[in-house]
Parts: sequence; structure tokens; C-alpha cells
Amino acid sequence: MKLRTMKAVIGGSLIAMMSVSPLNAAELKYTFGSIKAGYANWDMGLEDTDRGSLWKIVGDYGAAFDKGEFYSFYEYNRFDHPTNTRNVSLMASGHYRIKQSDYTVFGKVYGSIENKWGDELNTMLGFGYLGWQDQQGFFKPFIAIHELSSDYTSLTHGSANGNNGYVLGWTAAYNFKVAGENFALSNWNEFEIDRNEAYAEQQYSDFGINGGLTLTWKMTPHFSTNVTYRYFQDKLGYEGWGDQLIFLAGYHF
Repeated sequence: MKLRTMKAVIGGSLIAMMSVSPLNAAELKYTFGSIKAGYANWDMGLEDTDRGSLWKIVGDYGAAFDKGEFYSFYEYNRFDHPTNTRNVSLMASGHYRIKQSDYTVFGKVYGSIENKWGDELNTMLGFGYLGWQDQQGFFKPFIAIHELSSDYTSLTHGSANGNNGYVLGWTAAYNFKVAGENFALSNWNEFEIDRNEAYAEQQYSDFGINGGLTLTWKMTPHFSTNVTYRYFQDKLGYEGWGDQLIFLAGYHF
């Protein structure tokens, strides 16, 4: 996929998700966002993936409405490396409550613009649930159909574009205190099920796992530091189990 086309598709998808008329008519409850920077190392986890280290910048923004919620992020990776090895990741996801219930229509768009290996755009559409949340934390599961747009073409199975099976996943968080300090343990996780043959070839299996477990220290209402155990199986072009440690510090607004 050409870079310009990739940007146009992601941009159009984000605009479409944010401009859905029911959300425009919804009552805004609160917003949140942050800008973070830090260091990541592919070789510091349980598995040495032999991909070295990098510096990164991350920005995210979210909003909660009476009829649903929205979350997005932008990552600029490897800015300490040569230009042709850098990459950008963008994501936008949302839940829209069905008839004001805790059951939702769920959508997610995730894109990776990679200067060296190629581009990939993932679109997920399905159903979710927002009924398990309070001041202590939340657990928000979803299941979705997975549509893929990728630069990868298999000599045996052809293009990886098109239907790529299903995704079962969740986001979760638990807030707690230690010695009067505020902490949060959060997790996002996705199981990619029944991938198409070309993508299964590229990622070494028709089933994959993708996720991250993060411990955050909220030093003040506006400043935090966190460490993430980023894990995956037969994903990110890596065969078997792989992982990465990420250390970030940032400002919340």
C-alpha cells in the first residue's frame, strides 16, 4: 500500500468514526489525553527477539459520552535510528451503546506505516460490553470481524488483503494505592483467530496473540511514569512468543 494512500485511508476512517451523528448528539462526560516519551528494548523481556532498542514518542486522546466512548493514539518509533527504519502507528477505537444499554457496537482502526517492511491497516467491527467499570477500574471485552489491508503478497496464497478472520480482545485497568501513592495496572489483549492463508504465512500461524501489560505510577495529576511488558505470539513478523519492555514518562492533560 502506498504511504499516501495509507494516510488517506486512516485519516478518512478516523474522521468517519468521530463524526458518527449519534455521538455528535451525545452528552460529553469527560476527556483525557497525554504526551509521553521514552525507551523500548526488544531484548530485555523473557524472550530475546534480537531487534535492539529504540526511542519513541506517544500521544493519546480519549473521550467518554453518555452513549459511548472513543480512544485514539499516535506513536512515532525509532526516531533515534536512520529514517528508512522508522515507523508510525495510529489507532482509533470506539464503543456505541445499543439502546443505552451496556452492550455496544464496537469499531477499531489500527494502522502501521513502516518505512522498511511495508504498511498494514487493520479494521475491526463487532460488539463489545461496557458494564464492568467503576472508580476502581474496568474490563471492556469485544469480539469483531477483522478486515486487513497489507503490502504482503504470498507466492503461494496471493495477497493478504481482505477478510482476516476474527479478533477477540479486551482492555482492562485496576487502580490502587501503595504508601499513599497512586498506581494503575492496565492490560490490552487481542487474540487473532482464523487468519487468511497469506497473513498466516507471513505471521507463522493462523492464530496470534497481541497485547501489553502496563504498571503506571501517577506521581501527580499531570505527571506519570510507566513500564509496559509488550507481548505477542506469531505476530509482528516474529515466530513464536516474543516480547519487549517499554519505559515512558509523560504529561497528562
